[in-house]
Amino acid sequence: MASIIGAGTAEQALEVVSERSRRRRWRPPGSLAVAVLLLLLLRLPSLFEPHWYTDEAGYANTAWQMMHGKVLYLSVWNNKPPLLFWIYQLALVGFGPSEFGLHLLSAAAEAATLAAIWRLQRLAWPGRGQWVGMLAGAVLLGLPLLLGDLALPENFLIAPEAWGLVLVLEASRRNPGRDQYLLAVGAGVLAAGASLVQQTALGGAVLGVVLLAILPGRRGWAAAGLMAATGAVVVGLVLAPSIVAAGWHNVFFFVVSSYGGYTARTLPFNLLSVAPRVAAGALLAGGLVLARRRAPALVLIWGWLAVELFIYMLPNRAYPFHLLPAAVPLAVLLGGVKRPRWAAGKSLAAWSIVPLVGSALLSGGIWFGMFASSAAQGSLYTVARSEAYYQTFLGRVTGALSVVQYDDFFDRRVIAEAAASHWLQTHHLAGSTAVVWSADSWAYLLTPLKPVLPAPPIYKDFDWLGGSQLLASTTRLRPRVIVVTNDALGSFGPLQGLLDARYRKVEVTADGAVWTLRR
Repeated sequence: MASIIGAGTAEQALEVVSERSRRRRWRPPGSLAVAVLLLLLLRLPSLFEPHWYTDEAGYANTAWQMMHGKVLYLSVWNNKPPLLFWIYQLALVGFGPSEFGLHLLSAAAEAATLAAIWRLQRLAWPGRGQWVGMLAGAVLLGLPLLLGDLALPENFLIAPEAWGLVLVLEASRRNPGRDQYLLAVGAGVLAAGASLVQQTALGGAVLGVVLLAILPGRRGWAAAGLMAATGAVVVGLVLAPSIVAAGWHNVFFFVVSSYGGYTARTLPFNLLSVAPRVAAGALLAGGLVLARRRAPALVLIWGWLAVELFIYMLPNRAYPFHLLPAAVPLAVLLGGVKRPRWAAGKSLAAWSIVPLVGSALLSGGIWFGMFASSAAQGSLYTVARSEAYYQTFLGRVTGALSVVQYDDFFDRRVIAEAAASHWLQTHHLAGSTAVVWSADSWAYLLTPLKPVLPAPPIYKDFDWLGGSQLLASTTRLRPRVIVVTNDALGSFGPLQGLLDARYRKVEVTADGAVWTLRR
């Protein structure tokens, strides 16, 4: 009897241990849980931001028109791949033209990125503390400093890109066989997903393929080929409907060649500008070859940081959100910091990582120069904005600031578009054909109105049609309504002639006006 009782007690103890083990597996680690909570706290005000950011307006307009029968790259123009607009459509279907829905999805993407940072740290720096990297990741992704509060392509691509490189690192630790090949296929799918949000993610995809290809003993060649082939097939399948509907030449122009003009306008072709960029690229390429015998995790993280800094600094446009993807490998690196062992520096192998580090530092130096200079978009205005961001939100929540004061903190055009949309709705002009002559084109969705131009945000119309053609198209199409903001009218005076000749000013808003077609 005692033996039976003893056996029963032992079995019960094993069951208790097993149950505790299962619970521990499903319980999120402390560093990840705290980082996600911190991220969500930092992102909370973003759920209540007004419709203020011009790029979001352009992506939302494109997605909305696609939902109403317009063909991407043919009857509605944009230079981003289709997956970004599918994400926007998901937000529009679930929440309408609401910043809450868009920013909720981008916050979820950033939370998934934090989980990837946690996993990368576990793989790259086993046995070291996780807290520094996790908290750094939450702060860098959640603060408005790098515009982590918005729903831009960078906010969405970082999650599939990071998890794709997690799978690359996992595959690098396995020998050729089923497990390695499945991981490579998964990495290819995720890399394609990131690239279908924005083309710059191709840099991370190429890095993953190269890392597998340079594994010692050629044990990653097949996996590298599988990752590249899978990514190419997924991208091809997603772009195929657009190619059939809009034609190859249109898809190629908007997705690829349109960026040539984007770069040419801001990158001076002289030795002082081009030489550092060539040097950073050479260090990056050579560094991957020289460091091929170092630990794959070290090569991947430093290579990833160098790639992100290099790709985004090439056009010489210092937008703060271009640094958001680089924040992910930077957080992983911060999580692996430890006191240096000087004895290790005596080995030549230890120095093989220096070119990759040098590429990242050189690209980072170019970034510093862009922000410090008077070049286009050469100011880190988000520093001052971040200082007042949370204070302004608290002021709105407590009633210390009015809606107008809160909206004005973000952009005066918010007040103008809200007033214009309200006037148009109350005068039964919703659904009218329209041109919103402004870089901020949320009025199309908020009223709603029917765009007659192929690229709703006016700054993109200028890029692809030019000012004269844009005015000629507006004159020919005779939209019933033109909503114009003062800054747009001031930058293109000839519009005033069209307005005076064919339109009647019916409403003056805080920072613009509404004009209707004379009958």
